[in-house]
Amino acid sequence: MSIKIEIIKANLRHHFLMPFLAAVGILFLTAVLFPITALKGKDVSKPLEYFLPFVGVALLTPIFLPEQDSSIRDVVASKKINGSAIYKLRVLYSIAALLMLISIFVGIMYLNECEVRWYHFYGGFSSALFLGSIGFVTAGVSGNTVAGYMAAFLYYIMCYGLKRQLGVFWLFRMSMGLPPGKTWLLLGGFVLIFLAFAKVKGCGKMMIDSIMKRY
Repeated sequence: MSIKIEIIKANLRHHFLMPFLAAVGILFLTAVLFPITALKGKDVSKPLEYFLPFVGVALLTPIFLPEQDSSIRDVVASKKINGSAIYKLRVLYSIAALLMLISIFVGIMYLNECEVRWYHFYGGFSSALFLGSIGFVTAGVSGNTVAGYMAAFLYYIMCYGLKRQLGVFWLFRMSMGLPPGKTWLLLGGFVLIFLAFAKVKGCGKMMIDSIMKRY
């Protein structure tokens, strides 16, 4: 148990602080750049769908990043610790942080007299998880975190012109007054996360091996 606690502490201290600060920065910029006072109707959804999905990208995409550093890769390769368990741990606390940050932002909107409802929180979280999972699965499969960020950003740009093609996986449904349909995004996000783990076959060992082939 003590070893697991030490692993959690080490990951939070060394591998989670920067993604978390980046996510908090996105929340702060959203509050500064977007008016979140007394929003009503479709306007309530706009900051949640147009800005906050990048919170998921900031938290989930860099989960595989530490092992791309040669010194960390060598340390992990020398340990008997299951790399898959470490990656799963990172996913869990990243999703927990995403839930917390979306809750805080929705709470701030509520205190600022915005007409927020439960589906605004649900929809905002689902959109952020789905966009973040695109970055996560791309980074995991390619072994390149930058590719993960690019894939997430590309999908976001596609949402501006491919509404019909993306269907239920279109990010901006609530902002356009359409039925939320966010359950598809939520399920899609978890499916992509599962596929990332399945593709790298145990994550830890296969991820390290795939990166080491480049050196």
